[in-house]
Amino acid sequence: MVKKQIPTINNLFDTLSNGKFLPVYFICGEDSYNIDFAVEQIIKKAKPVIQSDFDIEIIDADKGQDFNQIIDIAYAYPFGGSKKLIIVKNFEKINDKKLLVNYLNSPADFTILVLISKNKINDFSKEPYATLIEKNFLYEAKKETGEELINWLNFRAKEYKLNISKENLYNIIEIVGEDKSLLESQLKKISDYTLGKKEITIEEIKNILSTTKQYSVFDLIDSLGKGDKIKSIEIGINLLDGGEEIVVILNMIAKFILTVSQILELTKMNISDNEGARKLQVSWYYYTNCKKAKYFFSDERLLNASRALLEADTAVKTTTEDPKNILIMLITRILT
Repeated sequence: MVKKQIPTINNLFDTLSNGKFLPVYFICGEDSYNIDFAVEQIIKKAKPVIQSDFDIEIIDADKGQDFNQIIDIAYAYPFGGSKKLIIVKNFEKINDKKLLVNYLNSPADFTILVLISKNKINDFSKEPYATLIEKNFLYEAKKETGEELINWLNFRAKEYKLNISKENLYNIIEIVGEDKSLLESQLKKISDYTLGKKEITIEEIKNILSTTKQYSVFDLIDSLGKGDKIKSIEIGINLLDGGEEIVVILNMIAKFILTVSQILELTKMNISDNEGARKLQVSWYYYTNCKKAKYFFSDERLLNASRALLEADTAVKTTTEDPKNILIMLITRILT
């Protein structure tokens, strides 16, 4: 038997464009931004066919929630006599999830039931997921990375009427990270700054996205690559004081160290910078910046940096140590 492909949340957006509604939408996955956006779109599209405010109900499921109560609400006729919308958050907390199967086989035609689970489903062969997939009611929101995330960012940039090169889309992700909510807010900031300007340089992007900080993470990476311990500590402390999370800084340093190690291998193969950047799915700007990090052109130093990063990550997750102390210790170990 051929395994049925799990529809993505993009398929859900396609179904909403035709003005028709499914009786059930089950939205799951780790991309909370896209899940929230999908729910907003369902509400927006459904409002014109809902005649009473009483016919929109949002239920935040608690542990031990009786799913029969939710089913009873779904079968209850709408106050306005047309459609009703029920949104159930945290579906994963419901114990008797299999009760949903009976409803799926005979759903109320006047109810739009939206079930949300911001978790990864490990086994889609179990109920009620198997029936949800069979009925084409299930949509998965996977975390997008690499080209998928670039395509999403490009799509959102165009919504803000921004024409940003692919190179600079990579740069934005490298500065901001992969959190879509943060990326969205930074696009708005760029839009407010450019005011219709057609072209924007990497230097302008760095300045716009770092307006509240004296330094950016790029400055920290440049300083580490030069082996400048004092400057690196100064920049790291400045980033923390500016509101940057220690976890974000550690992730950026880890990505930097990994990229440098990969560049060393690619250089031995005489791979060009353009090709190398494509292979590693980073911008040419970031690739060539990492290539300047001569201090780490040593297997011993790269290994030392990896061990120091592991210790710092463990300290963040398992202790209450001051983030500044953790970062100072990390930089000191990496550059000693």
